Amino acid sequence: MAVVIDTERTKVGTPVQSTADKAAVSSEDSHTAASYKFLDYRTTSVQDGQSQIPSLFRGIVEGLTTRKALSGTTEPEYRRLPTVLLYDDEGLELFDRITYVPEYYLTTSEIDILETKIQEIVAEIPNDSDVIELGCGSLRKTKILLDALNKQRTGITYYAIDVMPLPLHESMESLSPQLSNVSFVALCGTYEEVMSHFKKSTRRKTIIWLGSSIGNCTADEATDMLSGIVDSVLNKKDAVAIGMDSQKDPAVIMDAYHDSQGVTAAFELNALSHVNNIVSAYAQQQQHRLFDVGKFKYVGEYDENIGRHNAYIEAQEDTRLQWPQGIKPQVKEICGSSDDLVFRRGDRIYIESSHKYGPGDAEKLARATGLVHAFEWTDSRKYYSLNFFCKP
Repeated sequence: MAVVIDTERTKVGTPVQSTADKAAVSSEDSHTAASYKFLDYRTTSVQDGQSQIPSLFRGIVEGLTTRKALSGTTEPEYRRLPTVLLYDDEGLELFDRITYVPEYYLTTSEIDILETKIQEIVAEIPNDSDVIELGCGSLRKTKILLDALNKQRTGITYYAIDVMPLPLHESMESLSPQLSNVSFVALCGTYEEVMSHFKKSTRRKTIIWLGSSIGNCTADEATDMLSGIVDSVLNKKDAVAIGMDSQKDPAVIMDAYHDSQGVTAAFELNALSHVNNIVSAYAQQQQHRLFDVGKFKYVGEYDENIGRHNAYIEAQEDTRLQWPQGIKPQVKEICGSSDDLVFRRGDRIYIESSHKYGPGDAEKLARATGLVHAFEWTDSRKYYSLNFFCKP
């Protein structure tokens, strides 16, 4: 059962019971909510027989001890790590920096759409309704929409969903006092954990999913996730607005994920530091480091045939990963062995994909999920689109 904590106008702690999941989610925060409500939906572990193993730790072990081909391919096969590992406090800060590098066109393109099409967008959001954002980040882009809603609508409640409490508090504290006509609620957890909050709501809802985050999903994953939201959360006339990055010159895409400042590389490699923190906390051996991060590098490749950029972490030399002694029984319970993990130079760990969308893909997504593709707004360069779907 999810942990649900209402901490409106109170000092907020991090109610994570497992030591490993506390490291996975956040250190204890000491922020004080002023003009918003904070609800914590994070779960801590899954039960296996008589033991409890943190779910994120399980994902790390399973990913590092098995190899799978990427969706749409049969080879090669890669170890992998859960994409959520990119988004600890440090990762979120690095990602925010990525959105300011000149090569990363996705953010500037989405801002272009929000600034030039804002009146058309606001026209689709009624008074006395909820705006629900999946993965709110720093609210840099969302502020454009909320500013307009604050001036032109009444009875709007904005729900910000993200996995890390500290950045979530910082974002809400910076923006909520500025917009007195919008009510703010922060929901901390994964999409799956948080969406139960809306299952019984009868208010009109507009879900916004910006940043082309849908591109981190395979086509089947995106369809399944959106179908789940449509079936369990949306009522008739509710809507979903989704940012989708378009297929374009591969050089433009490669530059976006290989910025000259190296911020993207630091962001991807930070996942290994996050793994180290989780493993050492769970083992209660703070000095143990599963990964020597300096022995790995970030590698990205764009598959033009599929329309997908893949991000990997690659060993720069032969190396060996050793599980802490104190958690070897749990590792063995998960994968059948607690042997050291051997990496040869050039071995890769898959960490995330960014799918790019072609003509007609938004319409296909609508048909597969029972939605109507009502509007498509594009930026001035036609690099990116914001797609508005309605439930009939």
